Amino acid sequence: MSKYGENDKQGQYWNEAPGQSWVINDAAMNERLENISDILFEGLDVNGYNNGLDIGCGAGSTTRRLATIMGNQARVTGLDISEKLLTLARSHPESLGKNFLQADAQSYNFQPEGFELTISRFGVMFFENPLKAFQNIKSAIQKGREMRFVCWAPIGANDFFLSPLKTVVDITGVSFAEPGNEPGPLAFSDRNYLSSILKAAEFSSINIDAVETSISTKDSVEKNAALLMEIGMGFRAIKEAAPTHEVLDKIREAFVIDGNKRLQNGLISYDATIYRVSALA
Repeated sequence: MSKYGENDKQGQYWNEAPGQSWVINDAAMNERLENISDILFEGLDVNGYNNGLDIGCGAGSTTRRLATIMGNQARVTGLDISEKLLTLARSHPESLGKNFLQADAQSYNFQPEGFELTISRFGVMFFENPLKAFQNIKSAIQKGREMRFVCWAPIGANDFFLSPLKTVVDITGVSFAEPGNEPGPLAFSDRNYLSSILKAAEFSSINIDAVETSISTKDSVEKNAALLMEIGMGFRAIKEAAPTHEVLDKIREAFVIDGNKRLQNGLISYDATIYRVSALA
């Protein structure tokens, strides 16, 4: 087993150059995902809970939010495969007293039934073996307690992915196939597949609700374009196309033009649809 558990490819991605862009753009992405964080936490019952787990916590914004709503006496652990993101998490002034753990949730040796509540914002779609991962996560949750997470619905319902991707494909002509169920942001976009994984992992009371929302930013159209050059499906297509500097400039300008079209009342917005998933261990 590698230093990244059983997910060596993802460990390398999130700890090396590509993952570094998420460190640099953490504040920008937290702003864009604010609506989705609200959906994750909406109606979450933490009454009497003293021990929580945030899987794929990244730089810790959802870990800190969970700790706030659980109260000062609670112990909340943020787990992520990326030491770079966890270093940023630990450096946050509100992270004092929070526990951040670098580990692969698929293979980490959790204390059996050590957590009363488990959450994740887009942190559970990157496992090489999702069934084994959810079985392992289930072992860490007290029987009858909740696991709640959000993941992306299909790409066609998520303009933040689809629009930049189409722009890059139109300009470069690169062929870009949908990734299917392979590890990545869209791994659970097939609702039936996701349900089958959770059932096979022996979770109960499974609910998968499609929630329509938006991704919005107050960034300038230029800053937004710069971020799209580094994160998301457009970025993946750019890597695949390996365009010249001249073509890169053309893509960036197209992102700026699209941002101007979306700009209303100081916000650039993209339609988004997510699955809010809850299940009992």
